[in-house]
Amino acid sequence: MTYRVPQFQEYTISLQKYANVSNADVLRSKLMELPFAFIDARTVISVEQISSAIYKALVESTYNRMRTKTLHSECILSLSPSSNIGDALKRFGIKEDSTNLIVIKIVKNGDDEPFDGKTSIVGDLVPVSDEQFVTTADIETIKNVCIQTKR
Repeated sequence: MTYRVPQFQEYTISLQKYANVSNADVLRSKLMELPFAFIDARTVISVEQISSAIYKALVESTYNRMRTKTLHSECILSLSPSSNIGDALKRFGIKEDSTNLIVIKIVKNGDDEPFDGKTSIVGDLVPVSDEQFVTTADIETIKNVCIQTKR
């Protein structure tokens, strides 16, 4: 899925979901080299949740209030109820045992090519939809994120 946010027409957002990923450990070791946000799909229950995180990251970037180095890591931080980037990456980012991934690439028009779906991810590309997210969301994991943040 590729789209633009009406308020941020200068950016192209590519959103992909992969199932049966078998090389999450390799991808995790190359995080700094790859221009993507890799999110463990167990922590996401809807397209709206991801879209809100992307929107918030774009707002933070526009007003020079980003707390991370890239828009991609800002998306992961925007998913988190806390403002600790390390905590957000640990809870929402790719893990070595991740088998379902959400991949985000945000490109400023003219700076880079939009995501064409071809990466070094070994897995099955599946539709981006609420129905698909619900099948891989882990409600207990999501509850634990909320409970741990309240402490």
